[in-house]
Amino acid sequence: MTEKNENSGKMPDIEDGEASRSAFETRDEIKNGFNFKLVNAVKSVNLGEISYHELANVFITAEELKCLYLFVKALPYSPITPIYPETPFLFFKGVPMPRAFDMSEETAINLENFMKGQNSSYYDGLRLHDLDQGYLDSYESALRIYNDLIEKTRNSYHENVKLAKNQIFEISAVLVCVFVIFLTLLSIS
Repeated sequence: MTEKNENSGKMPDIEDGEASRSAFETRDEIKNGFNFKLVNAVKSVNLGEISYHELANVFITAEELKCLYLFVKALPYSPITPIYPETPFLFFKGVPMPRAFDMSEETAINLENFMKGQNSSYYDGLRLHDLDQGYLDSYESALRIYNDLIEKTRNSYHENVKLAKNQIFEISAVLVCVFVIFLTLLSIS
């Protein structure tokens, strides 16, 4: 029996190819994990699970902080408007306002000022093209994810409001019918 050459059928590795592949994989790893880290961290602040001080301390490297800073600056303020009472009234149910994507302008400004107070040199004249490609990809992906989640949450909230309003109409119709029946019975007797 002859031994098979383990490298037969394979092209020899090229160092430049390995370096570019590992740089590409690193960028993909940054993009795949960091975009969700951005979204989840901002959601935690919006829900009151962490403060904006803690948010800024979750991110360690200068590139992460720059990306966070630009991400927060790009977020819409209070994108879902309350259109129905949150607390139950009479015998009608309330519809809770979704808070996970409700970044207020005040919170965003406080976070930006806090971050500038810690490392103002990071943020002076900072623009998107100043980010490394992996962080730029993460920023863009996180913004898409965040905005998609806002839209889904808004649609869900509006659907819940419609259901609550339908409950009001149904109960009101029942009360009117009961009142009419009561008046009819009263007039018959």
